[in-house]
Amino acid sequence: MAHDLGLNFLSCLSGIDRGDSLEVVAHIGYSICVLVRTSVPKDNPEVDSITDVLPAANLYEREAHDLLGIVFKGHPNLKRIFLPEDWPEGVYPLRKEYKPEHPKPLRGGEPG
Repeated sequence: MAHDLGLNFLSCLSGIDRGDSLEVVAHIGYSICVLVRTSVPKDNPEVDSITDVLPAANLYEREAHDLLGIVFKGHPNLKRIFLPEDWPEGVYPLRKEYKPEHPKPLRGGEPG
């Protein structure tokens, strides 16, 4: 249907932490832009991937998965893209409950 309406360009896909839920927002279209928004619960953040219709969603969905923990069902390669491979499982830096730790000194001594 998206292609029939000329909506075959994905300009942006974003993940948002709304506090009690997570939201996925896609901006689809070129001269006419349609905003598609869906909300998913934080305890089960799953939504169908749109990569089969709009392949450009591949990297955007990986980003939202990596930083917010949203699972895009049917995504062909849902693996880390920004965070290091040894990042703790289940810790998502763009969620509101994430509390970063102050960096530890590299050499172990007091500054100064």
